Amino acid sequence: MSMNSIEIDDARGRSALLWLYPVLVGFAVVLIVLQTVPLFVPIGPMNWDVLIYYDAIGRIGQGQWPAIDFFAPVGPLEYFLAAFSNWLFPDAQPVFLTQWIWLPVTVPVMALILWDVAAGGRGKLAFWLLAPWMLFTLLPYNGISFYPYPGTDAFGIYNRHGAHLLYLVAVSVLFVRGPVIQTVVLSVLVLSLAFCKITAFLAAGPILLFGLALGRIRIATAITTALVCVCVTGVAELATGLVVPYVQDIILLASQNTDALLPRFLTAASMHFNVFGAGGVLAIVLLVAAVSGNAAAAGRRGGSPLARLIDADWFWVGLLLVCGLFYETQNTGSQAFLMVWPALLAILMRPKAGYGRYQAVILVLIGFTVVPNVSSVMHKAARAMAVAPGYVKLDAPDLGPLGQFSVKDVFAERAERMRGIYISHRDTFEAIAETEALPSFLLYSDPDYQYLLLAEMQAVVPAIRSYELRTKRRFERVLNLDFANPFPYLLNRKGAEYVAIGADPSRAVPQLDDKTRDAVAQTDLVLLPTCPVQHARNVLLEHYATALTEHERITLTPCFDAFVLPAAR
Repeated sequence: MSMNSIEIDDARGRSALLWLYPVLVGFAVVLIVLQTVPLFVPIGPMNWDVLIYYDAIGRIGQGQWPAIDFFAPVGPLEYFLAAFSNWLFPDAQPVFLTQWIWLPVTVPVMALILWDVAAGGRGKLAFWLLAPWMLFTLLPYNGISFYPYPGTDAFGIYNRHGAHLLYLVAVSVLFVRGPVIQTVVLSVLVLSLAFCKITAFLAAGPILLFGLALGRIRIATAITTALVCVCVTGVAELATGLVVPYVQDIILLASQNTDALLPRFLTAASMHFNVFGAGGVLAIVLLVAAVSGNAAAAGRRGGSPLARLIDADWFWVGLLLVCGLFYETQNTGSQAFLMVWPALLAILMRPKAGYGRYQAVILVLIGFTVVPNVSSVMHKAARAMAVAPGYVKLDAPDLGPLGQFSVKDVFAERAERMRGIYISHRDTFEAIAETEALPSFLLYSDPDYQYLLLAEMQAVVPAIRSYELRTKRRFERVLNLDFANPFPYLLNRKGAEYVAIGADPSRAVPQLDDKTRDAVAQTDLVLLPTCPVQHARNVLLEHYATALTEHERITLTPCFDAFVLPAAR
């Protein structure tokens, strides 16, 4: 390449950055502003997932740390970033706040990627790498629908975070050329994945390994990245003692989730067949095109023999699909297949004639691979925004930002009707719980149930404070025998140490050891929601029963019982 060509490419790169960086900065500013506005969003299926973050926020605010002081289902950095965001934006809508907690990491990483990619006149490529990241970062919606009515996806938020980080990994491997920038970006992303969600970290492994084997990651870059990650992890362990307990939690959680992997792959593939099926056919067509001698589809001309053989479109499309599918086996319904876009974009940026007679079918299959997730996320967002003005807002002043949800009027009415039935026919729901069934197969996805859950939290918070005034005492620690426990946050109290947050008794509640039993035994307020009585709640009650022998069971509200230690204790 001549010096004139290099100067022209550099000029184009600088010109592209003049508008790409304002777009990126403007995007970040918009998200910051949205977190300063008291917004109400339609409640969605499994909305209680967002409450897990506020359990952690409340605990961290009281000096407790994930992995050290409480068992957490995902990486500690998820919760530290949530606590930091809550400190900056204490009144932010919870779904938006938790959706965007990784911006302090991903925005600088994206800025570095844009700097590298825009060089050499690749401004158009840089924009089309930026655009999908902005779309999927902005909108808190998953690729799969779990309920027919519009709502906001407050569940699986950490899964979306992992998907966004994996997307940046794929972009870095396929498009970042500068060794310094690639080293910095990969170091940040590998550490982030490791302390975000371990399955996302594992899903990134093949991408990084093949990137190294095929020469897209220099050996020096790989060694430096590994050294940086080891050093940072070592310093973190020495300074905080956090890393070893976190690894122990991962091992414990893995031991409790030992279901056969093949059924999970089949489930994930069937749920995402529109994307995985089209993408799989695309990989096969690209392979056939490469074998047929089409230059654009063939492997790279330079590099090692391995690179010349397989560093081609078919391989990267297939690899990213498989990595996305693996991630989905543990995180069904998220935005995992976003990571395939960089490989598809590489195809679209090449002259179409290089694919010969396969170019038309390749373009169609790319469309079938891309459109479902994009259309699903945008459709969900459009429906939620369209119906939100007519929805009933939750009246919950004691919940702070956790009360900033709304629901369709018929679901608000149903919640109130079902509440009366839960109270007056408690024995019926006890009988249902004994069969290990739910009152409704989709109970946790039902908007009226999630709405009622928050409404009853609003009722019990002042009831707790009233009880404290009557008895002239103050509860110091609180535990909720349910999936989520936002009460440390709502009451500004400590949570019971060493217990699991996100307490799914089927897969995320470790066996009760002496340390945890003693901590629960010393917890002076243990709450038990009863509208309705459920098998999972009964399992949690049984799990901690030996720690509650000295507690007195009382009724705080018609929908909340409590186990209270005698005041003299």
